[in-house]
Amino acid sequence: MPSPEQPGAPPPSGFLTCIFHEGDVTCADPYLDRHVFYGSADDTRGCSPCACGEPQGASCTIMASVYSDGACAEQVASTLISSMAPFCGVTPPGVALGSKLAEVVAVDPGGCVPSGGKTVGELLPVAPSTFCCQA
Repeated sequence: MPSPEQPGAPPPSGFLTCIFHEGDVTCADPYLDRHVFYGSADDTRGCSPCACGEPQGASCTIMASVYSDGACAEQVASTLISSMAPFCGVTPPGVALGSKLAEVVAVDPGGCVPSGGKTVGELLPVAPSTFCCQA
């Protein structure tokens, strides 16, 4: 507090008469108005590692074609095949397989169930100082 103009006079408006202590201490009479301040903080906050479960719902669709020649020029048959349904295709009877071609038509990468990413740690005040003031 600033020095009073007269010894024993109350402090000017907006000021308090206080005693400073290192640490977090209990205040004694007549200085019972306790204020604790901290010099720093220990911050151990963070996040747990993120992870992803097994992929689910992935699929792809291809256009499968067969040809009677070796240059994929004379098409014999063509059909859409999906990874979501069983399929067994055969070349039509009496036609020799000369070449085949598979083209990707659609891909759905699916998804996974995320986990982790939870907050961990805490923010703790460090280096307390106590001001005990007259009310």
